[in-house]
Amino acid sequence: MSGGGASSATTAMILHTITILCCFNWLFGVPGIVFAVRAGHARDRGMPVKAETLTRYSWYCLGAAGVMVFVMMVLTFVVFTRAGSWLQQISGLVPW
Repeated sequence: MSGGGASSATTAMILHTITILCCFNWLFGVPGIVFAVRAGHARDRGMPVKAETLTRYSWYCLGAAGVMVFVMMVLTFVVFTRAGSWLQQISGLVPW
């Protein structure tokens, strides 16, 4: 069996990593939406300080989700172009 390619453990690990990043992206997105909605309610109730704080938290979540999307796109590009062989060269691991 040849090393690398779609049958390698490295490719499977990279695909799992991308999946985890997608999940983290959702984990940052949902609280961001919740903070934004709560900020709107606080603003409607006349609590501008609380609304400002919640809006800031919402932007933090949006920034973190944006970073995750960027990293996910870069990793996807690496997987599609190199098929996992770059990690084998770095670590010296050889699939069975």
